[in-house]
Amino acid sequence: MDNRTPQLQRAIKVLGARQRQNTQVAKPQATKLVDKTYYLNVKVDGMSGINELVDANTKKVVGITNFDGNLLNSGRDVVIDAIRVQFTTRGEKIESADWQSRDTLPAELQNADLRLIQTNDMLIDLPLTDVQNFKNEDYRPIATTPLLRAKEEFKLELEFPKGVTVPMSKNGGCGMFLRFEFRVTEAKK
Repeated sequence: MDNRTPQLQRAIKVLGARQRQNTQVAKPQATKLVDKTYYLNVKVDGMSGINELVDANTKKVVGITNFDGNLLNSGRDVVIDAIRVQFTTRGEKIESADWQSRDTLPAELQNADLRLIQTNDMLIDLPLTDVQNFKNEDYRPIATTPLLRAKEEFKLELEFPKGVTVPMSKNGGCGMFLRFEFRVTEAKK
């Protein structure tokens, strides 16, 4: 595993700037930083256009996602320092998908864009090929260290080119699945 000191230093600076902007706080509270990975597994069969991957109805389900809706809890700002995407066609259910596979993304997915938006600010806008996992340890560093603020709605979207649809699995066989992982530094107050 690579040395994450530079990412941690950037996260501390971003969180410090956020705390200075928030002048409504009567007295400062100690902030604890925690390394965490937010993840989301989705079945992509039949997707086309713009797909919201996380919404208000998203519930934490162990092994599928640890997002709980499209808001972070109060006092839990998150700085994203890296992302990766894994793809597989192995497994009939999302719960049993084999993320160890090294499958190449199909063309429909290679041309799709991943977007993270909060309060009309584009925090991340990257093609899937830019964040695809080529080795198990590979994460795509996010140099801008975007801050995902607590108690403000965010959107996580996957947008496909116009007229492109991900094919459905044939004969009710295995599905096509994506796993998104966001390596973050979480601030707990």
